[in-house]
Amino acid sequence: MPVTTSEFLFLCGGAVVGAVGAKNYEKIKEKLSPLLATAGDAAGDAYTAAARRVGERIEALQDAMAEARQNPGPQQAKN
Repeated sequence: MPVTTSEFLFLCGGAVVGAVGAKNYEKIKEKLSPLLATAGDAAGDAYTAAARRVGERIEALQDAMAEARQNPGPQQAKN
């Protein structure tokens, strides 16, 4: 399958960007680490909040089910 000029240029550009990134990895890592740490903390906080909400809803559902078993409704009491 032949490679077009456009595809070849994208391939070469990607190789150049990869080489420059690999050469300057430590500098890039130092500059981006605070940003990535902040993003990681925010994602962790969001996950914790979501897990807490899901847990609360499950607990409320379990409480409602237990209450329904202990106190049968009007139709069940007549039978």
